Amino acid sequence: MKKIFYTVPMAFVFMLFLSAVCFAEKLEFPDADFVFVDARNTTGYYVDMNSVNFIGNNEVDARVEIVKAAENRFFVYSIHFNREKRTYQIIDSLNGQYDTKEKTGGSMVPLQVTGYAAGSPMECIVDYIYYPQP
Repeated sequence: MKKIFYTVPMAFVFMLFLSAVCFAEKLEFPDADFVFVDARNTTGYYVDMNSVNFIGNNEVDARVEIVKAAENRFFVYSIHFNREKRTYQIIDSLNGQYDTKEKTGGSMVPLQVTGYAAGSPMECIVDYIYYPQP
């Protein structure tokens, strides 16, 4: 009886693990045009130029990817930028393992509006969006 008691839950856990492995979601953005913008140490910053949506003269929405090479991690954010106020707001996010492109998390909950400083990666991204390099 004890053997069955332990075997059934272990089989369930194994099947749950197996289904998670089989159905691991790979993150792909087939229409994306991620362009390198900046790097700080082992972290790279990219913007998807196909996702850029200008809202008036000073506001823009864009998809941004941050790659942390030393951690083998990447983060993709939908961000609303306000160039005049020097702020950004993360609207949603996805993250995953860089080498396999497997999704490990994310959020659809918008974060608070945050300011960015001169010379910061966010400022570099905004500058690149408004003044792309050839």
